[in-house]
Amino acid sequence: MSIIGAIRDYLVGYSGLEEDAPVWVDYLGQNPTEYTVVPIPGNRIIETYLDGSSLREYAFAFRSMESTADDLARIESSSFYESFADWLETQTEAGSLPEMDSGQIAERIEALGWGYLFEQGVSATGIYQVQCRLVYKQQQEE
Repeated sequence: MSIIGAIRDYLVGYSGLEEDAPVWVDYLGQNPTEYTVVPIPGNRIIETYLDGSSLREYAFAFRSMESTADDLARIESSSFYESFADWLETQTEAGSLPEMDSGQIAERIEALGWGYLFEQGVSATGIYQVQCRLVYKQQQEE
């Protein structure tokens, strides 16, 4: 399984997602509420060890198409991202992390900042996002 696929499958388990809302990879529809996981540029290898293994990160943005029609909708969207970041922190502390391919061991998943309105649409919708990363250990291939 790809890393982005593992992240997507993991995030689908967040109970704060809108019921029946799709969670895509690299795609976001035009209607609220939909979610997507988007890879973003970042460091790949954090540290290399003497045994050939390495500590790596996979940077991604978690985005959603939301209503921006009024203050209440915008506050709710911001609140969602605060709760989402807290959930990632709690999951890491509990050791509940994405399942990865053999030779890859997830160590933590975290939000790197606050969720924010990334792009205001032409209509009363907008894209919210939070930048995140999955930190994992990559075993040396034999």
